[in-house]
Amino acid sequence: MSEFLTTVADAMTPSRVHVSPGASVAVASDLLVRHHLSGLPVVDQDRVVGLVTIGQLLLQPPYRTIAEVMLPLAMPATPDLSLVQARALATQVGVEVLPVVEADRLVGQVSLLAILQAMGHQTDPLTDLPWASVLRVWAEAELSRGREVVVMFVDLDNFGAVNKQLGHVAGDEVLRSVASLLSTWIDVTTDMLCRYGGDEFAIATIRSADEAQALAARLQEQTVVPAGTGDARGRVTASVGCAGGRRIQRRVPTHTAANVDDLISLASRASTAAKESTAGAARRAAWAGGNRGRDGTGRSPACANPRVSEVIVSKGPDRVVASVRLRLGQREGSGTASGSGPNARASLLVAKAAVAALPHVTGDTPVLSVGELSEVRGPATSLVVVVLTDVADPLRRWVGTARAPDGAEAAADAVLDAVDHGPSTPPAEIPERTTRS
Repeated sequence: MSEFLTTVADAMTPSRVHVSPGASVAVASDLLVRHHLSGLPVVDQDRVVGLVTIGQLLLQPPYRTIAEVMLPLAMPATPDLSLVQARALATQVGVEVLPVVEADRLVGQVSLLAILQAMGHQTDPLTDLPWASVLRVWAEAELSRGREVVVMFVDLDNFGAVNKQLGHVAGDEVLRSVASLLSTWIDVTTDMLCRYGGDEFAIATIRSADEAQALAARLQEQTVVPAGTGDARGRVTASVGCAGGRRIQRRVPTHTAANVDDLISLASRASTAAKESTAGAARRAAWAGGNRGRDGTGRSPACANPRVSEVIVSKGPDRVVASVRLRLGQREGSGTASGSGPNARASLLVAKAAVAALPHVTGDTPVLSVGELSEVRGPATSLVVVVLTDVADPLRRWVGTARAPDGAEAAADAVLDAVDHGPSTPPAEIPERTTRS
């Protein structure tokens, strides 16, 4: 393979030590200490079903069963999984160690620390994403296995305005937010996301061409990040180009590197075409903030838009209830939404409650529903992107974004941001390119 891409097999610790779901906390603790393991796979009928660590077992009564305290694990690592993918998987699951399975049998485990040490300098320290060299080698490996690869190129539309008006610290925050958003929308088993350079990102995928096109359209519509405050407040958006997946000639194995370069070049050109299109011009204009023409300045008068006056989330053992109160001038209105189970997403319920409150203060708002909501939690703030749809015309969509210390507060603000900016045009067709072998 290449110095830029090593696999889990190169960093894993061979071990078949495991515990059953019916074993006690005392037994699991003894195995972890005796074998000096970071984590202990939970195996039921030869299948890995979970994981326990010392941290999970602390303060637990020694007689409790592992089934009561383990972290369920639907997707362990495999020896041929790239370290970049293994790292993304561990991050998504929220664990410091992953069991490694080959042919459905436990063969070892790999820790996040070992992954990071093996990856070395392959990762961008700002966004925590791998560099383009890792994507290239990953794509070459997939092509060599006979799989078709599609490349998506993500180019930020109005990033220059952030650096110019707000400075590079604000620009760095935008880049981190975009990287986190993109990470929430990819599947580490089929996709490879990297920071390509500057304000550009790239994704290589083995999804089908149609699935890749749909993902690219979603990325273009929903990559929306707030930046700045007051008169300088705006939204950083993205133009996405897509290439590959529609090969018409038999591929020559020795040309894989050239094929990957072709795909990246074509996807980059497609993103430029998307940026220069009419829809691209509209996305770039979003930096001005709000719907233009409301007061002749490009900014909406404060009295013309509802504002959040209260957000309450009540969590019970079986139900989560969100309540949002909005104010528009002297008018107030509230809405509620609820979900079953302690794991109901509070931010999604708050968004639904905010949508329910809108007609009470605006009167002329179309009947909206929450189509999608993405939330990225940072150390100090949460970033929420919400997509609203018109119940009577699902092709009319509103995309709003907001950042706040709490995800619930950000969700309510994102709904109002979507209404403030108005409906967007349907996602543009991502240009299709056919590559030559």
